[in-house]
Amino acid sequence: MKREGRGEQSAGPSRTEGLEEAVRQADPDRALCAGFLPASVRADVTALLAFHTELTRALAPARSAAIAGPMAGLIRLQWWRDVLEGVRTPDHALAPAILSALARGVFHRETLLRVLRAREAELNPEPEVSPWRQMMRDGAGGVQRAVGEALGVRDEAVLTRLEASGAAYGAGAMLRHWPHIQQSGRYLFPGETAALRQEGEAFLQSCDADTLPPAGRLAALPAVLAARDLARTSAQAGQPRGLGDRLAVMRAGWKAARMFQKSGEPAL
Repeated sequence: MKREGRGEQSAGPSRTEGLEEAVRQADPDRALCAGFLPASVRADVTALLAFHTELTRALAPARSAAIAGPMAGLIRLQWWRDVLEGVRTPDHALAPAILSALARGVFHRETLLRVLRAREAELNPEPEVSPWRQMMRDGAGGVQRAVGEALGVRDEAVLTRLEASGAAYGAGAMLRHWPHIQQSGRYLFPGETAALRQEGEAFLQSCDADTLPPAGRLAALPAVLAARDLARTSAQAGQPRGLGDRLAVMRAGWKAARMFQKSGEPAL
């Protein structure tokens, strides 16, 4: 793969300095899972997770300003859309790393646009389950699909299952923090918690992480947390992960990383 030119260089330590700590603070679950990825893709995935955090932050103005409604958030999301589509100067500290990853083929542009569309959909929610499912597959699901792309996964069936792993994680986290998120004003599931649990379990079954190929199992680590979150109540709403959750990810992560190394599959 061609890697010539300044715009196609890998995001080095100077570009990602401080990002890992910021991601650990903002998105500790996915940061923990990303720690088991090969070093060759970790910086790009860290940038991906920081990008997702930026998109999620765009939702805050709509929640805090009743008069502005969703417009402030949509404007921020449109800025990122313009950057991804190459029609706006990328004058954001994170933008060069994302554009570099796109130029090198680490992530597909359409995948990141789907993640962005999910945040737009959250600002204009439809009170039906079907659009919610698509929002979850595009958003949390799109993040895990992109991780799979970084690991060299090109099989569409596997990528679709990775979307399901991310959607399951998103549904599980939503269920786990249900009272806390309700108070924040953020869009939730258009139904009761019992139905949300069923949707999350359906995503988890669609992923079937234990039968994924090595790269897929490594990319689907959030499914470990999804299974645990979907099996309990929201008693931990607003609280950090316990040791049991972290150990479960660590066990699965070490196993998946060893399988990936033995498989000889090249990460991009």
